[in-house]
Amino acid sequence: MIHLDDQTIEQLLDLPGVTDVVGRAFAAWGRGEAATTQRVRAAVPGAMASAMAAVVPPFSGGKLYATKDGKFTFLNVLFDTDGRLLCTLDGDALTAFRTPAACALAIRELARTTPPTTAALIGAGRQGWYHLEMLAAELPALTEVRIADINPQAVAAMVARANDAGIPAVAANDATEAASGAHVIVTVTQSTSPLFASSAVADDALICAVGATKYDRCEIGPELIARCAAVVCDDVVGSQVECGDLIQAHAANAFDWGRAIELHALMAGTVQVPRAGAAPVLFETQGVALQDVAAAGLAWQRHLTPPDPHPTNHHLHDHHQETTP
Repeated sequence: MIHLDDQTIEQLLDLPGVTDVVGRAFAAWGRGEAATTQRVRAAVPGAMASAMAAVVPPFSGGKLYATKDGKFTFLNVLFDTDGRLLCTLDGDALTAFRTPAACALAIRELARTTPPTTAALIGAGRQGWYHLEMLAAELPALTEVRIADINPQAVAAMVARANDAGIPAVAANDATEAASGAHVIVTVTQSTSPLFASSAVADDALICAVGATKYDRCEIGPELIARCAAVVCDDVVGSQVECGDLIQAHAANAFDWGRAIELHALMAGTVQVPRAGAAPVLFETQGVALQDVAAAGLAWQRHLTPPDPHPTNHHLHDHHQETTP
């Protein structure tokens, strides 16, 4: 049995490649050529296990993971569509690539038509770094990324690391200062209350909300959600169970689930969605197995036929720290 560990996967994958295969997988889902399940969980006091699966031809498979004290331990399994077991894979590096890939797709499809020049990153944790790299790659006209976090030391460290990598990052005093006037706002936190007021967000802002992955979490408040010209989800059905932002906005009569647009429909071209401009646009992602299987399939293909070295490839560290499942 072949097992690809995190160190191997991080050498095989790069964010542009993962973004492309994830985009194709969402488009295939929108055409009825791929499928993904909802996440299921089993829990007792002190322990939780979760699982989800997908078919993304020519691959199928899924992810099983344990959660303890806010940390995740992932394992992926990959089959071909004939049912042949191809390999197992560590899931930490896969998750670190596929999560910002979804936000990259949202930027390509939903950001304002005039090239964005300012961005905000709320959350200076491990996933925050990968989203920062994604912002630098997806926004060629970027002149400033404002970073905010409840931990000032984490902000300072990320700004220094970003500047060393040539990313124009600056520290913001708080989330409101970071978001004010930004053209793209990414939130990657565990917040249980809105990070900033609706008034801080410009009409031409795209918000990519990553952290509200449970019903009791909230990064984006109901008033702001009510303002948005469009609300796009990576999975509308799953969001009704897992997306705290939208669950709480619905409870406050500020959002109707009928407004929610599937990312797969957008990628397949079966819906028209306004870009940020006349009003903000919100993208909510909780993560789906389709992303994991698509990224795992790319890692397997490159394992069989290694690509040329990627000079800008990620180098991941600190396995099993908090990330987005």
